[in-house]
Amino acid sequence: NIHILKLLAHLGSGMDVVSGGELYRAREAGADMSKVVYAGVGKTDSEIRQALDAKIGYFNIESEAEFENIASIAKQMGVTAKAALRVNPDVSDPKTHVKTTTGKKETKFGVDIERAKHFFERYGRDKYLKPCAIHLHIGSPIYSADPYVKAIEKALVLIEDLRASGCEIEALDIGGGFAADYESAQSPLASDYAKQIVPLLRDFHKQGGKVIL
Repeated sequence: NIHILKLLAHLGSGMDVVSGGELYRAREAGADMSKVVYAGVGKTDSEIRQALDAKIGYFNIESEAEFENIASIAKQMGVTAKAALRVNPDVSDPKTHVKTTTGKKETKFGVDIERAKHFFERYGRDKYLKPCAIHLHIGSPIYSADPYVKAIEKALVLIEDLRASGCEIEALDIGGGFAADYESAQSPLASDYAKQIVPLLRDFHKQGGKVIL
């Protein structure tokens, strides 16, 4: 809804988009393009060009092949962009439906932590697409902060390791999936999640790290 998007953009919100159409609406709503994250594995070449032209904040990357394709298009256009690698931390919420759990090792989303290290070794110094962020999304709905805590703890260790090896990691996208239980009215409050999540991220933020959710 373009009117709701305009309201959110006016309040300073970024946007999470998964298609060229959603990117177009974000632009029409006046969203700050540097706060736009382009997720999803179905990005077409024309949509990638649109996003590069718009100078979005980050492309969420789920595979080496996707990275190489976007980097190649950026090179053709003579522009640079930033990428967040989606890491699969092998974490889930037991209450989350099996079909909407995305953070376990056996699911098809993201790369595992060891593969992530190899990814940054291989692509960390690309001239056209700079991998400088980690992205998590472990499923939906998630009814407690515990799975987020486990996933973030693993991601922070990975970020420390990557920084120690010379990689510049500037942002951590902790994803979404906060529970909205429409049947029982038992949804946790945002503050219930924040009590456990915010303390974990304080040091990362103090060091200049950006947190996206």
